[in-house]
Amino acid sequence: MEELRKGNEFVYRRLYEMYYNELCAYVFSLSRDKQQAEDIVQNVMLKIWKNKEKLNINTSIKSYLYKSCYYELIDSYKKNKKELNYIERVQKEALDFFIEEDNDFINNRIRCVNIEIEKLPPKCKEIFVLNKVQGFKYKEVAEQLGISVKTVEAQMSKAMSRIKEALDAL
Repeated sequence: MEELRKGNEFVYRRLYEMYYNELCAYVFSLSRDKQQAEDIVQNVMLKIWKNKEKLNINTSIKSYLYKSCYYELIDSYKKNKKELNYIERVQKEALDFFIEEDNDFINNRIRCVNIEIEKLPPKCKEIFVLNKVQGFKYKEVAEQLGISVKTVEAQMSKAMSRIKEALDAL
């Protein structure tokens, strides 16, 4: 430990080589993520080197490394959870924004369609309402109003094209 505190790279490399694979296996057994296990062990080893002058290990070095890796894993989970919570919150806010925008868009289009229906000539409006609002088939509309199916088709075509033009203008 004294040599490590003095900055002896050979001692540090030896420590790294002795415990790296063993620590990776330990962290992997907890996380089930090979890349995360390697990252955590590397972070712990890097912290040991960076803080070598301040190291005060009261247990065995092996025990110290295992505990350090465990706490680094816990910190990693906490950090990832915060990031996930933030990402989930941003996604929800974005989705809410688009849903709100979508509702405004849809309501605006519905309003436009209703205005255009009101502007239709009376007979054309009556045929359109019977077909599209009340759900009657062309033949049923024709029978109910005493007109030909061709007249219903022509009036529906006229109504639909006026409504389409109004929507296209939005």
